[in-house]
Order: sequence, then C-alpha cells, then structure tokens
Amino acid sequence: MKGATEYYRLIKKASDRKLGDLEKTKFGYVHHGGDAECYRNGNILYVTASHARGETFFIYLIDDDGKDLFKVYGIIGGNPGWTETYGWLHKGTWVTPILQYFRNIEREIVEHDEKIEQKRRAKEREQNKAIGEQVNKFNAMFR
Repeated sequence: MKGATEYYRLIKKASDRKLGDLEKTKFGYVHHGGDAECYRNGNILYVTASHARGETFFIYLIDDDGKDLFKVYGIIGGNPGWTETYGWLHKGTWVTPILQYFRNIEREIVEHDEKIEQKRRAKEREQNKAIGEQVNKFNAMFR
C-alpha cells in the first residue's frame, strides 16, 4: 500500500488529465482551508492540500445526500505539520474498492501518458521527415 504523498499525486495527476471520473467540489476548502481541493468519485471524497513541509491527504466517505461525512483516511500519528503520519483511521468494506480505484487510475495515467508520448513522437517523425526533404532539396541546389 502506498502512502498519502503517492495518493495525493495520483489524484492530482488524474484530475489534471481528466481521468478517474473525479468531480471537483468545494468541500476541501471548507473543511481544510488554504489550498485544499476536494475530488468526489461516487461516495468517496479525496482531499488534497499542502503545508510548509509537504502534501496532506484525506479520504472521506459521504452519503448519497451529501450531508453525512465520515473521515476514514488521514493523520494517524505524529505532530501535524511536522512529523505527521497517515493511514486508515477506520477500516471497513470501503478499503478494498478505494485501493482498487488507486490501482485503476494509476494504470489509466500510464496509458494516457503513453498515448500522448506516441502522438508526440509521431509528430516529431513527421517534422523530421519534412526537414529532411527540405535539406535534400536545398543540398541538390548547391551541387
């Protein structure tokens, strides 16, 4: 199992790439202030934020009405802002689907980035081909 920093980065990357069916909400700022952002996927809220010494990450469960919240992942020890450690505050049947979700979005991100890289390389090949044709054309003029 990965830690809060890795989860934070996965959620941010997925959001930036518009993957993982994440809906941005205002919950993060309301409950965590500062630069906190919250992403909802079904009945799960992922809250990302940061402080002077790094990223913070929390997971909440939310009912269908959006009124009842239950924090299940967050700071489990240490001094918040200095030496905090993260983990499951409460474990239940939600742990496995959440971990599976992280594995799925990690795979989606890799596949997405590979497609982008393939397109970039194809475009570069086309540009190099066009440049090569121009080089040949102008080399022929100076023979």
